[in-house]
Amino acid sequence: MLEHKGSMDIKTDRLLLRKFRISDAEEIFATWTSDERVAKYTSWYAHEKIEDTRAYVEYMAGKDQLSDYNWIIELDTKIIGSINVCYSDDRLEIAGIGYVLGYEYWRNGYTTEAVKAVIRFLFHDVNYRKVIAGCDSENIASSKVMEKVGMRREAVLREHIKRKDGTWGDNFQYGLLKREFVC
Repeated sequence: MLEHKGSMDIKTDRLLLRKFRISDAEEIFATWTSDERVAKYTSWYAHEKIEDTRAYVEYMAGKDQLSDYNWIIELDTKIIGSINVCYSDDRLEIAGIGYVLGYEYWRNGYTTEAVKAVIRFLFHDVNYRKVIAGCDSENIASSKVMEKVGMRREAVLREHIKRKDGTWGDNFQYGLLKREFVC
């Protein structure tokens, strides 16, 4: 049975995962929401106006039910990204996660560290049975993150993603069972 706890602070060796705050909007805009490189494989377009990011942050900060899980990723008090549970099925005890990191922080292991910490929290504190995630087949870095934390590719949904350039891409679906997770 699940024991929802909400977006509690999670600390790792280098990172702090914490709730969104309204005051985060400008830093988030500067770090990732306005960056086309970051938005390339996401479902959202890069924000052209700070108002778009403010609306996003207000929405995320307002999600404060115990079953909501949305974290800012901080490195030395600097906002570098976010991670959240974007899908949840309490009956099946499955949580789907998504994450984003500012471009200047790529290739340093921060996403892997944050994802591993969130998976540990979801399995051990909330008691989910399975965690899932997906990405565009061309998003090699995201695939590598999922594999590094122990997730297995379970499916390829062919031409399941319509990219921003109008082309169709395959969606790689990954999953990890609680019994498979190695802390």
